[in-house]
Amino acid sequence: MTVENIVSQDKRHAGLKKCYELHLVPCKIGVTGPTKQLEEHFQVDAEESHEEELKVVTYIRGRKIIGKPVPLLDDHELVALEPQTSLNGERELKVLAKVSNIYNYEREGNEKRLQEEMLKFEEFLQLAELIHGP
Repeated sequence: MTVENIVSQDKRHAGLKKCYELHLVPCKIGVTGPTKQLEEHFQVDAEESHEEELKVVTYIRGRKIIGKPVPLLDDHELVALEPQTSLNGERELKVLAKVSNIYNYEREGNEKRLQEEMLKFEEFLQLAELIHGP
């Protein structure tokens, strides 16, 4: 097991100005740097998205994808980290930004797979809570 130090301003990372949404999309992405493909972020189709159903609809390259928000545990916070080395040579993780929401998407017509993925993710969260709980 590896133990890492996490560097942040305080427990709640109040000094962070950046906050992101994480969108898990069903496609292969070969780019790891900046791109102009989604400059306007994810534009949600308001007519087809239904908040009461927890359903988000958007389009990537003309293809319709349907997403659902991933439930996060209330007492946990998701952050983006960057590895760095401290002055004494220890490896640390610096908190760069908060992640406010996670959305998991699947192609239109593949909603059954989306449901299966969401159930597996909820099961993973429950297991993680049992292992690392309060």
